[in-house]
Amino acid sequence: MAFASIEFKGSSFTLSVLQLKTSLLVDIRADLTKKIAQAPDFFYLVPLVINIEKINDSIDYQAVKLLIEELNFTFVGFTGSVDKEQRQLIRELGFSFVNTARASTTNGTSKKTTAAVVVEKAEKIDSAPQRQLYTDKVHRGQIRSGQQIYAKNQNLVVIGSVSAGAEVIADGNIHVYGALRGRAIAGATGHIHAQIYCQNLEAELVSINGNYWLSESMEDHWGSPAHINLTDNELTSAKLI
Repeated sequence: MAFASIEFKGSSFTLSVLQLKTSLLVDIRADLTKKIAQAPDFFYLVPLVINIEKINDSIDYQAVKLLIEELNFTFVGFTGSVDKEQRQLIRELGFSFVNTARASTTNGTSKKTTAAVVVEKAEKIDSAPQRQLYTDKVHRGQIRSGQQIYAKNQNLVVIGSVSAGAEVIADGNIHVYGALRGRAIAGATGHIHAQIYCQNLEAELVSINGNYWLSESMEDHWGSPAHINLTDNELTSAKLI
């Protein structure tokens, strides 16, 4: 039997989705540039799917793709609830149209659209660690701007503050016994039950399993002790007592 040098396999991936609310490239560029400035390292070469369902006028698909790549994202394709003719046009132009995954009820009807984007309709392979027990990596002292601390296959405990411009990453949970002003990325290798705790939430960015908030999304508990976790594939926060 001849040796096969390749093998196709189906899998599911969670990708970042950019929801466009206008087709005006100058506005898209301005707003994206502001977002990138808040966490440039986090957004660098991030795979991005462009949701166009809220655009009612014509779209220059090629110009959108070029803009996304110019700003150092990795363009994946377009998505959204659009008609068959628009999907066909996108494919004829040489772009991918990505269908969103839908959870189904027992009778097969659609119940909920998830944030996951299915690139190929195939059996889901889920090898990411979930309720794995992690040991703790403890860092004592302030983490200063420009520093990065990574707890590989561990929880990260910071006894001190995380300065603006600093980054803490853990495959498990992140605990900051001080102010969190930089970036905190928990569940870095796919741990969906990872959580982030801090005594003072003033972060530039928080992320769990690829789902992220920038600072403007943390207003409810800004400047307070806070707990952040992932519920139904969306970040939620609560005030620590």
